[in-house]
Amino acid sequence: MASLTRSKRASSDAAVGTFVSTANVGAYLIAVKNADTNAQDLRTATAALEAIDIMMQNINAIGYTVTDSAAGTVSVLVDNSQHDADSLQVIIRSLEADRDDSTVNVDFTGSTVTPATTITVA
Repeated sequence: MASLTRSKRASSDAAVGTFVSTANVGAYLIAVKNADTNAQDLRTATAALEAIDIMMQNINAIGYTVTDSAAGTVSVLVDNSQHDADSLQVIIRSLEADRDDSTVNVDFTGSTVTPATTITVA
């Protein structure tokens, strides 16, 4: 007869309202902000294509979603063996999306990164 083995994980790991990863995947919320901590609207076609692409390439995102709002927020999944919130924030703040060959002018210098507490999938 089949039996179940009790999990050795702490009960707090599975608390309601908490993001739990059973692999080495981290989920983070990025708020793209300028030096004055004003949100950068990523909905314009050029900014969305170039600034987001620059960010995702530099953090090696596994997956991401950009909110359809002026809040400049991006939810990302990354390899947790490579990053934590602090290292992601350092990388993102150092990015430059103001190039001579484009109309993109996104200032990342005030961006913040926080670990996810929940994930919504629709």
